[in-house]
Amino acid sequence: MAGSREDKRRVVVKSVEVTTSCHSTEDCEKVRTALLNLLPKTLQSSVKIDSETLHGFYGNRILLMKAEAVDGELLLKHLAENLSDTEKSILSASFKLRYDVRTGRLYLRFSKQDAYAGSLRLLDSDDVVKVVVHFSNARREEEVKALLRQIGLIR
Repeated sequence: MAGSREDKRRVVVKSVEVTTSCHSTEDCEKVRTALLNLLPKTLQSSVKIDSETLHGFYGNRILLMKAEAVDGELLLKHLAENLSDTEKSILSASFKLRYDVRTGRLYLRFSKQDAYAGSLRLLDSDDVVKVVVHFSNARREEEVKALLRQIGLIR
């Protein structure tokens, strides 16, 4: 019985949202590929990508693409396996800026061009694929960091 109570308090990855936008000047199939490249091969064929058409300030079409990973921990392990040591160090150093303890969410932004080419690079600008990781039972930042260290995403 005590083990089950302990499991309820353990930090877990509840879900992961992956979103990006395709502007009218971009090839949306390439943007879709960039989004999919952030997912493990085993999830790429089964993930459903929802699209919503928006309009920019000047009326230009923007296609918002969003996928939700069924196995969030598998996705994080995939990111950990494909991030360079330098990127992991950057993520570790900037963790406080990327993690919201109030909501239990971690915000990551990856270069859309690099993702299309099959590599992962953190980028804090606009032309990105955004990854939002939702955690359950994440009461303290250190608990989330411990899980991410265990997965290999941070140092």
